[in-house]
Amino acid sequence: MYLKIDKRKDMKMLNKLKNINLVLLALVVLGFASCKKGSPNIIGGTGAPTIASVHTVSKTAVDSSRTSSVTTYNSSGVPTTTTSPNLTPQTLPFDSTTMTGKGGNLYRIIGTNLGSVTSVTVNGISAYFNLALASDNSVIFTVPTTAPFGPGQSGKLVLTTLHGSVTYNFTILQPPPAITSFAPVAGSPGDTITINGSVLDNATSVKFGTVAAKIVANTTSQIKVLLPAGVVQAFITVTTAGGSSTSASSFGYKYIVYDDALAKGWGGNGGGYSGYNSVLNFTNTTQVERGTNSIAVTFTNSYGALQIGYGGSTPVNVATLGLKALKFFVYGGAGIKTGDKLQVVINGNYGGYTVVMTAGAYVSYTVPLSSLGNPTTITEIVIQNQGSALQSVIYVDDIGFI
Repeated sequence: MYLKIDKRKDMKMLNKLKNINLVLLALVVLGFASCKKGSPNIIGGTGAPTIASVHTVSKTAVDSSRTSSVTTYNSSGVPTTTTSPNLTPQTLPFDSTTMTGKGGNLYRIIGTNLGSVTSVTVNGISAYFNLALASDNSVIFTVPTTAPFGPGQSGKLVLTTLHGSVTYNFTILQPPPAITSFAPVAGSPGDTITINGSVLDNATSVKFGTVAAKIVANTTSQIKVLLPAGVVQAFITVTTAGGSSTSASSFGYKYIVYDDALAKGWGGNGGGYSGYNSVLNFTNTTQVERGTNSIAVTFTNSYGALQIGYGGSTPVNVATLGLKALKFFVYGGAGIKTGDKLQVVINGNYGGYTVVMTAGAYVSYTVPLSSLGNPTTITEIVIQNQGSALQSVIYVDDIGFI
């Protein structure tokens, strides 16, 4: 007796079994996926969430225990090690209950039924939190840098879970201000100076050095102030509820030739020269723009001038000092009519730039070095009469470069 085998039927049966296995596998995968999608990540309690307290997680500060060592070797190979405090700010562990926070800082919420947290908001702005670090009693979040602060804020922290929401009083403090630029870079008393930056809201003080300025306009990105008297060169400091910030560069002159006296090396103060068909008084006390003295210049010739030469040992290098323009103040005194002109000359490059005077008033002039021959060093400054009546008088104050 022989058993007849039909190979074609067997192959069909194997293919059917294979297809059934594939379908079963697909159903299992879909079942897992469906289960994962439809089942929320519930951790811990299912009751309404509560907040008992909020804690700081870290702070940036100088760790006084940290030091830095530098070892140097002399020509004989003998080492010398110098140890000094490391003043670089570090992120340090810090845990303290708080009801206030600042943008960008980490905080921990302590409470109950927090495991299924779905959102944390601060003054209506979503805060970042890592669900992997959450537990039923703790959630760590970062205060968003865009969270509102100031009198108009709601002062509320809201945590929402799958089972409800809880609100906690939490005030956002104003971050420190930052100054990015200001314009103009120099000015006369009473001029409007615009300070640009960030978090400049509600400025309580703006100072040029130690001299306070009047604030006339204030937004989060800009402050306008009136330049106070007595400022030649000074760093600008802005103070708000969040702290103080000082400008990286100074307002005013980068290089002074004359404020209340000639700088070393200029005119008769250390090797230079001065005067050209004129009588000069470098310690004049009348018609002073700022400080106690100005230069009185009496023209005794049609081409009389305030001429000041430099004879110092260190060159006044334009590129090294970053000089862009000559700045000075002129008062039209006796014999000067409004509209009379002065020629401004650097290093003997005549025929260049003229300015117009006002009788009985100081006027500030800023002349780009590009209009004065683009000098690489400064060796002489000339402010020359251009047709004013003879024996006329001008007063010049605060000469320098910006």
